[in-house]
Amino acid sequence: MRNDTPATDSALARIAAIVRKEVVDSFRDRRTILVMLVTSIAAGPILLMLVLNLVASQADKARELKLAVAGRDHAPALIAFLERQQVTLSPAPADYEEQVKSGDLDVVLAIDVGFAADVAEGKPGIVRLVYDRSRDRARASIDQAESLLRSFNREWGHARLLLRGLSPEVANPLTIELRDLSTPQSAGSLVLFLVAYYGLFASVIGGMAAALDTTAGERERGSLEPLLMTPAAPIELATGKWFAVVVLNALVVLLTLSGFYLTLRFGPLPSVGIPFLFGIAEFARFLVILLPMIVLTPAILLWVGGRGRTYKEAQSNVSVMLFVVSILPFVQLFLQRKEPAWLAWVPVSGQYALLNRALRGEAMPLSELAQSYAVPLALTALALVALARLLARESTLASRT
Repeated sequence: MRNDTPATDSALARIAAIVRKEVVDSFRDRRTILVMLVTSIAAGPILLMLVLNLVASQADKARELKLAVAGRDHAPALIAFLERQQVTLSPAPADYEEQVKSGDLDVVLAIDVGFAADVAEGKPGIVRLVYDRSRDRARASIDQAESLLRSFNREWGHARLLLRGLSPEVANPLTIELRDLSTPQSAGSLVLFLVAYYGLFASVIGGMAAALDTTAGERERGSLEPLLMTPAAPIELATGKWFAVVVLNALVVLLTLSGFYLTLRFGPLPSVGIPFLFGIAEFARFLVILLPMIVLTPAILLWVGGRGRTYKEAQSNVSVMLFVVSILPFVQLFLQRKEPAWLAWVPVSGQYALLNRALRGEAMPLSELAQSYAVPLALTALALVALARLLARESTLASRT
């Protein structure tokens, strides 16, 4: 740029020129851009389809329970009950415990040899369920087998009371009525946690490559020095680079959410009993919630990249931030507690909580939305000022410490 060029007479014009330069430079590396765009569109939906297929296969396994039985001749009434429940029964092998450990069998029903004698004496008959609950694929069969045994126990207990001239209500002093207040959308939010997490993560990594390339990468290539010699002030350079990365970051988020929207609306998803609601309204709410992260993470990444003497060093520094961002939603999920009100002020955590509310179909008060914007915007301004100070130092051009 030259001082006498009319297009660069104003700060806005200089910033716009820097934005154009950075965006063009980013799109010149077509292979990187292609990988980034394809990944943002396909990776999330593919993972979602794999999860839904897993849920569907577990549901099918629970509906079509196959149960190996050892000692079935000792409890004919129990066997008849299981057959009425459409359970597929098969003889258990002699080494069934070893086969359960190895994963060849999900669950085995072992009926005690003294079952008939105990029942004749009015004692509880002993049956054993042998399983390995650490195997995720076996849990549906285990839960179904346990539920059926409880049902048989309850039914048999009622019959015993009737034979003794007692009403079954004597043993059931409570009438329990269940009222599930969840909506169809909130019922699906556990599976759609993946959408919230992936959307949030996309706003963090969407501009990472461009941010590091335009700072540490330019320093290594030696193209940063000519840029610093232009009439643009350090804060104008920082703002131009930041805006260019924000554009790329927003593009990745848009493509990621579009991939989820198209998959949930038109994709060949298996039936898992959850009506997924991720339409245009949810799409728009996601964008509004993620906007603070879309503008904050490029500023942080640029500052981290500016501090790194090499591209490799900058990548190492960024990995720490990515770890913190990726682990926070899982911490909130596993705590299983209601989020405190102050969480709306915390970047990442506040956005994740609001995304969950959007998936559940709940209203988002403007006060909480404003709180989720306040700290990220303040941090964005601080990061840009810090980046401008880095660009104003002569040591910024040094490629080694």
